[in-house]
Amino acid sequence: MAAAGILASCQKIGPVGPQGPMGPQGPKGDPASFNIVYIDVPQDAWLYSNFADNNYFVAEVKVPELTEEAFDYGLVNCYRTFAYDTKDASQIALPYVRLLEEVDGSEVFFYTETIDFEYGIGWVRLYYTLSDFFYEVDETLVPEPMTFRLSIAY
Repeated sequence: MAAAGILASCQKIGPVGPQGPMGPQGPKGDPASFNIVYIDVPQDAWLYSNFADNNYFVAEVKVPELTEEAFDYGLVNCYRTFAYDTKDASQIALPYVRLLEEVDGSEVFFYTETIDFEYGIGWVRLYYTLSDFFYEVDETLVPEPMTFRLSIAY
């Protein structure tokens, strides 16, 4: 009897009624803000950390578009751009981690290149780290100049 009650409750009984009246207009929301900021980091802007067991390069850039409101309520994404303003342009989202290799005679060396970022009100820090899994990177391996695209939505 219980099974019959469950099966009966799933049946269509009659036609769908008419649509109800339209509800009142809601309050007007704040318009969304969206900023795109391009950041060029020249080679001499990369500073070496020189830590004993954690070597990396860092570049800090002022970004006035990163307001307190954007920091508190927004979304911030950063992309490394390649061949910007050409037909071969591309972008990759940070954090960016790439396994690379270098051939020296008959030996092949593998390493990773990592680029990531952090931000605060009015600034962005970009980090560049190389790891060859054997020895620490030193200040002679300064990163090349790079361009980044920062997308700020709030």
